[in-house]
Amino acid sequence: MRYFNTYGPVNEKEHYIVPRRELLDMLTEQVSAGSYFTVFAPRQMGKTTLLRQLTERLQAQSNYLVVVLNFQDYADWETPDFLLDIGAEIGEKIIEYLAAGAHAQRGAVQELATQSRFDRYGGLRAFLKRFHKLAPEIRLVLIIDEFDGTPPRAISSLLQTLRKLYLEAEPPRSLHSAVLVGLRNIAALNLGQSSPFNIARQLNLPGFSEDEVDALLAQYAADSGQVFAPGVSAEIYRQTAGHPFLVNRLADILTEQVALNRAQPISGADLEQALRRLTTESNYNFETIVRHANPHKATVLRIMAGVDYEFNLNNPVVRELHEQGVIEAQPDGACRIANPIYQVVLFAAFRPIEAGLQGAAVANGYDFRPHVVDGRLQMDVILSRFREFIERRGRAAFKISETPQEATGQYLLAAYLDLLVRQVGGEVFAEVPSGAGRLDVIVVFNGQRYVIETKLWRGPAAFDASVTQVQSYLRSEGQTTGYLVVFHARPAIYGRLPEGELEFVREDEGVTIHVYLVRLG
Repeated sequence: MRYFNTYGPVNEKEHYIVPRRELLDMLTEQVSAGSYFTVFAPRQMGKTTLLRQLTERLQAQSNYLVVVLNFQDYADWETPDFLLDIGAEIGEKIIEYLAAGAHAQRGAVQELATQSRFDRYGGLRAFLKRFHKLAPEIRLVLIIDEFDGTPPRAISSLLQTLRKLYLEAEPPRSLHSAVLVGLRNIAALNLGQSSPFNIARQLNLPGFSEDEVDALLAQYAADSGQVFAPGVSAEIYRQTAGHPFLVNRLADILTEQVALNRAQPISGADLEQALRRLTTESNYNFETIVRHANPHKATVLRIMAGVDYEFNLNNPVVRELHEQGVIEAQPDGACRIANPIYQVVLFAAFRPIEAGLQGAAVANGYDFRPHVVDGRLQMDVILSRFREFIERRGRAAFKISETPQEATGQYLLAAYLDLLVRQVGGEVFAEVPSGAGRLDVIVVFNGQRYVIETKLWRGPAAFDASVTQVQSYLRSEGQTTGYLVVFHARPAIYGRLPEGELEFVREDEGVTIHVYLVRLG
């Protein structure tokens, strides 16, 4: 039976796969038209798989010669050595193609390759032009994966060389089409007065659509006979935002570790367990996201906490975080973490080492055991005590670490609840429902689930919208009671809260929300 692949390119015989036929059709048309273009996306978004599928399509046509290079290991090479190596590889692959087809000019091309000076840009360009004269019927397509690995000193001149090959004539050209693939939008690079590759089309490779996620999971259901319960596929899409690696890894954990009884549908509870396993494991994707987020930790934490940052790619920090897959644009033009799974991972990764000390400073030896009554937690009282502790002692805990104030409240609450479960049992973990700046801290005790939403205070109108949003979320989850902890971190901007209205209850159509307004400044 096929399986969900999470490492390396996928193929239809061994793996469940999203065909992405419309995207392939578009790329094939661009190559046929002689376009030069760039494909860019964060890592593990399916770029290499897409390129392999494109290569296979083109190679099925007798007049296409596709040369695929990978620049991953060239970053530290000297320019002449780099040019010599890629030139020799291009020459070798052209000769292999001609030999396989017993082309009449294979001997002449082999002699040309031997005589060419590949250690200079002009030598590579001259070789391609002379090859085209010897075999004008062949459409040469150059695909370069991991273009970001190009030696920095070589990037501009290499792009200028490709530009000259493009501008020298109308199709058919000596280099019919070039496809450069990497993390960055190479066509937008400004390496002097202008971009040397502004003749190229641009494709920002998207993640899977919700329909594509449905189709991927349906392949597994057809093979195994195990179906997904209603809503599970949609929640997988929401949690992953269609990121190919995350979709496949989550499905892999679900089907190979959690929902092992193939006679039973894969449920929402199974998905919750799989999410907790995924967000607590270490993998290359998470390590990469954390590594690239870390230099901008304060900014990322504020975005996670709900602070509005304009999504503007002219801002170098925003551009870098976006290129590395850490953030995306919200519909309102603000930055948000790319998907809920990354938010949970980053929340854990950036949790200060001193978080336990912060929680201890807030609770100050408080005994939680009396707040277990008839096997249930008195969560309303527990959170009321949290608000009071912050008012009395919590602000001093902010000095323990340099975490931005907006994010400190969420870390203090998580640390406080960690102390709770250590005393009475249970489990604490984080979830991210839809909505910017929202974070659930979930407490599970005696089979009961306590959902605690956290938000930042952004004025009365935003608060009312948050309450309505949380009520809708709880209703969709089948919960009748929830808790909303709102941190007020910027009184100079959003005004001070009235003393007498820091705790209250909102009820609407059978859903009760206990609200706690916590002043941090």
